[in-house]
Amino acid sequence: MFKWFLTNPDKPRIHDEELVKKMYHSARLQAVTAMILGYGMYYVMRMTLGVAKKPMIEEGFTPTELGAMGAGMMVAIAIGKCANGFIADHCNIKKIVPLGLLGAAIVNAILGFSNAYWVFLALWIVNGVFQSMGSAPCIVSLAQWFSKSQLATYYGVFSIAHYVGEGATYLGTAMIIVAFGWHAAFFLPGVACIVLAFIMYRFMRDRPESYGLPSANEFEGEIVQEQKEQEVSTKEAQMMVIKNPYVWLLAAAAICLGISRYSISSWGVIFLQEAKGLDLVTAGSIMSLSPILGGVGSFFSGIISDKIFKSRHSVTTIVFGLVMLAGIIGVCFVPAGNTTLAAVCIAVFGFGLGVILCFVGGLLAVDLCPRKATGAAMGVIGLLAYGGAALQDIVNGMLMDSAKVVVDGVTTYQFGTITTFWIGSVVLMTLLIVPTLWAKKNRSEEAHETHHAAA
Repeated sequence: MFKWFLTNPDKPRIHDEELVKKMYHSARLQAVTAMILGYGMYYVMRMTLGVAKKPMIEEGFTPTELGAMGAGMMVAIAIGKCANGFIADHCNIKKIVPLGLLGAAIVNAILGFSNAYWVFLALWIVNGVFQSMGSAPCIVSLAQWFSKSQLATYYGVFSIAHYVGEGATYLGTAMIIVAFGWHAAFFLPGVACIVLAFIMYRFMRDRPESYGLPSANEFEGEIVQEQKEQEVSTKEAQMMVIKNPYVWLLAAAAICLGISRYSISSWGVIFLQEAKGLDLVTAGSIMSLSPILGGVGSFFSGIISDKIFKSRHSVTTIVFGLVMLAGIIGVCFVPAGNTTLAAVCIAVFGFGLGVILCFVGGLLAVDLCPRKATGAAMGVIGLLAYGGAALQDIVNGMLMDSAKVVVDGVTTYQFGTITTFWIGSVVLMTLLIVPTLWAKKNRSEEAHETHHAAA
């Protein structure tokens, strides 16, 4: 059964240059579009819980229970993303990513009929298993279809998928809840994504060589880079990832990124409702600015880094870590009821996050590793990033429960400790990036020494 997932064998090379160009252009356009829309809907399937928290609490769920659900899914994503990253280096991506969306959509559709905590906990973990089949395989596909020099740009383009999904969730899901209740927020998008999964399968692609096309590096004339890629096997390249200390340093930064990113996306709506006195639709509308500006930041992240910071990706990441820090401090301390300032701060946070997500979320690690181990690099980063995401759900849920105050039968929550937790995670993430400023320099020196020894 598992052989069905493996990449197809190489077909005889097509020598008609015009046909090769036409096939490459068509495959790239269709695959990237399908991945942006499809992976964007992955996020709709995972973020409904964040928007529906308040009505679910009003119906009997506790913050700790909701935190446990979120944490269970994040642990499943963390483990699954690592495994799927290593597996994806050997597989036909066209068969992995749509299947994950299909499974997540079915789970959400079923949850549209449930009120039981244990059912939600079990199925939300299953949802996490399917969610782990998205990101790392998509990046593997990008690395297969775009050369090393193009990857930063198209990684940024693809990363708007996160924000397409988040924006649709914050705004669309909030409107569905108001109109039809929180159960419909799981069921209706779930049914829609079942259909979308089959459309995604139609337009995604296996690696170029399986269609008789040259590799992306060869197609773009980067022959030297392709020769370097062919010097190691996939297994050897994956071991290089595991042994690289900078990859693990970036993975530690990814833990902090997971904490800050998912603290805002999972708890931001209820924070604005409880701490800032906003209604659900207003809070959801303000939170939708984060993915919108995040999408802009991700789209231009490669261009910003290449043109302004001269491809010094670590410098780019540190600068926008400070931007992200300014945004989250503003979100936490904006005066209650000031919707304009809250919206500005969320937008600043989202833009900084959008840029950083491309680099800490995988590109810095991928840039330090061979193309054949793209999935492995993404898997290691994803394992700890979603570990951080799981940690924040547990911590935020417990902190919110412990900060509950009941006066005359009215329940309110204090967020002082929670906001310190959020801000501290961004500070630590930024500090962990600093040593990677020397990563490429050390890598170049090691390559030079290896070449000299061989000579």
